[in-house]
Amino acid sequence: MLARDAFAALEELAGDDDPELIAELVEIYLEDSQVRMDEVSSGAAGSEGERIGRAAHALKSSSANIGAVAFSRVCASLEKRVRSDDAVDPAELETLVQQALSMYAEVRDALGSLAPPS
Repeated sequence: MLARDAFAALEELAGDDDPELIAELVEIYLEDSQVRMDEVSSGAAGSEGERIGRAAHALKSSSANIGAVAFSRVCASLEKRVRSDDAVDPAELETLVQQALSMYAEVRDALGSLAPPS
């Protein structure tokens, strides 16, 4: 679920000087991404494309940075779809949102063991 090379770059950046840095970055990502996914869900429930687009945009970037590249691509697709000039089919939107929710759960599980206990 995580691109090993992207995550390895984070580990290299942290180096041996700050072994807790990766855990802290993961914790921040998990907290922020949950808020963003809640925005995606709420936006989908209210047919608020702009709200979905903002959240998906933020998730796209932060997920790629943390190594969740496949999830980042799903977020990019979701953002592109709601921001296109074409009318969004509610069934298509629901499918994309469900795909994002499912992949996010996998990312959260993969990263969960790396975050410090709350």
